[in-house]
Amino acid sequence: MKKLVFAFFLLSFTVVAFGQMEWEIRSPYPTTNQLKGDFFLSDQTGWVVGFNGTILHTTDGGTHWDLQHSNNTESMWNIFFVDEHEGWAVGWSDIYHTTDAGQHWEKQVKPGWPGDMTDVYFINHDTGWIVGTYKIVFKTTDGGEHWNRIMSNINQDKGFYSVAFTDELHGCAVGGTLPGDNIGYIMVTNDGGLTWTETTPEENSKYNKITFLDADTGWVCGENGTLLKTTDGGYTWTHHDIGYYSFKGVHFFDHQRGVVLSRASIIRTDDGGETWGDPIDIDHNYFSTLRAFASGADNHLVAVGFDGLITKSIDGGQTWEKMSKGLTQNIKQIGFFNDTEGYAITNLTVATGGVMHTLDKGISWTVDTLNAYNRIYRMQVVDANTCFFLRVDGKIVKSVDAGVSWSNSDVPNLSMRYADMQFVNNQVGYLCDDSSILVKTIDGGTSWSQVSFEQDYNFTNLFFLDENKGWVIDYDGKQILRTVDGGDTWQFSTVGEDGVIYQPVDVFFLNENEGYVSTKEGVLFKSTNGGNSWDKLYAFDEESYLGKVHFVSDQEGWYLSQKTAWHTIDGGLTWYSSQFDVFLNDLYFLNDHQGWLAGNTGLVAWYSFVGIDEVNKSNDDILSISPNPATDVITVSLSNKSERLLSLEVYNMLGRRVINIEGLSISGSYKLDINKLQPGTYIVKVSTPSDKRLAKFVVQ
Repeated sequence: MKKLVFAFFLLSFTVVAFGQMEWEIRSPYPTTNQLKGDFFLSDQTGWVVGFNGTILHTTDGGTHWDLQHSNNTESMWNIFFVDEHEGWAVGWSDIYHTTDAGQHWEKQVKPGWPGDMTDVYFINHDTGWIVGTYKIVFKTTDGGEHWNRIMSNINQDKGFYSVAFTDELHGCAVGGTLPGDNIGYIMVTNDGGLTWTETTPEENSKYNKITFLDADTGWVCGENGTLLKTTDGGYTWTHHDIGYYSFKGVHFFDHQRGVVLSRASIIRTDDGGETWGDPIDIDHNYFSTLRAFASGADNHLVAVGFDGLITKSIDGGQTWEKMSKGLTQNIKQIGFFNDTEGYAITNLTVATGGVMHTLDKGISWTVDTLNAYNRIYRMQVVDANTCFFLRVDGKIVKSVDAGVSWSNSDVPNLSMRYADMQFVNNQVGYLCDDSSILVKTIDGGTSWSQVSFEQDYNFTNLFFLDENKGWVIDYDGKQILRTVDGGDTWQFSTVGEDGVIYQPVDVFFLNENEGYVSTKEGVLFKSTNGGNSWDKLYAFDEESYLGKVHFVSDQEGWYLSQKTAWHTIDGGLTWYSSQFDVFLNDLYFLNDHQGWLAGNTGLVAWYSFVGIDEVNKSNDDILSISPNPATDVITVSLSNKSERLLSLEVYNMLGRRVINIEGLSISGSYKLDINKLQPGTYIVKVSTPSDKRLAKFVVQ
């Protein structure tokens, strides 16, 4: 029996995937999107909403999250549930309704009026209101089957950001003028919204949130430290001055205990707002921007904000636990020793120096204390034990024991910051920069020698297969330099078409003959003779100053362009894309079936070819699929036409079985309908009397 290990990774959390579900988002978890609102029914059950149509649901207090809805043409501002089953979510342009706790969301028809819908509030299953910019006030009395626009007698430039009702007749809406002004206003109704009365205090700023404790007592918070209290249902207001903050949320557990939310902290009161304590930090990130919070039980608070931030308190706001995991800084480079442990470099502006360490495939990250203040700007993980860091002070930092210990040595003082670094093993490495700078080490960075050039070049990227064979991009000259003798002699080549020379940005070689060059123009070129000549392989649909390219075989490779990860399994003839919401910066493959992406706002995405450790590749074990890529039907064929096919399974790239056909017992081949599969990469697994076979195919 030929050995075949087909081990799927069983994830302990819900996958949040983009594009065609090739890449699993490891960080930030559960989302990279900006979050705008949240709603909790209890300390365990709640929802958060945000950009790109994000609706996330938890039933265990925020430990795990399910992605219930996403759409990159939408943004959700707020969400409201009347019980554990029925709720509404609103945003830029759509109203969504669910009756099964969010397992399914359906659009409701809204009135034809422009503007963003910013808040939604229901008093029971039938009667509810939506408010928004451009004087939006919509009302329903049949659970959203029909929405009607009400309150048209206000100025066009006014909009609402929050609404609350104490019964079917009495309510209050607060907001402000269009962006650029900071004028707030408050309006109350006693007839369910048919008519409204403005009760804005003379001294005012834009108001962000309103909440009521009972029919009479309510609180409003807003910009410039605005905090107001009413004891007559919103007709008169008293100011409470507790400092110059921009308050995004206010909540009272009872008439005495309450909290207000600022950008990165909360302030508490225990005496009904007569006195307020000192700010309590929620998130210590300087760039933190909290947008809203909600409470589902006594002393329970959940705050959400930008970069997918979710944090929780169970003691009334005194202490906070971050529920979202991962990084929020821009990640410049990433690398892994094995399938769990790796490093990432974040922005140099990070006070810690930006070196982060993970032990769980990139889900959670901690500051690497051994390199915390070294200010690293380039890195490379070479193998299971070896890693190199470049420091801004002219040092190279090396570990040969997977980061347990580190040693320092000097690099040549020829550049303020080298443009690229590559080690082909733990001893041989190269650095390059402009002004024709190319230096080489053969002793792991202890000593360096400079490669001499007679002309001036602006070196930006390099790739070496071994001590002798390598390629360097001269950006200013729009050319690729090639050496086969460690830099003693060089050959030159360019890439382009129709007499136009393109700007190369990244170079990668699979072996000494087969290589790839990406260009700023978004065109990928291939060489089969070591870089002596180049042929156009594929033109992508956008320019790219990154153009990161990596191939794991002559058939399978990846290309990064701005916010898109492109993938081919037919040598570059056809490509399909996974779209991300942030800019991508780096691509690292541990082996031919497992890799990571890194990008801005802490993005770490993981790709795994369903954990295939070994597949027999002998000629008599070939399984073919045609057409590939496909759209509707594929033919799965065994090389031995007389051999019987007993069963067939199809798995997506996250190891989930999506098709299972048993009891076939047919010879040669089988036609499989894939019409219901989403676009992406899949693995087909067939069983024969003697073995199991695997092959990969793409659904377009």
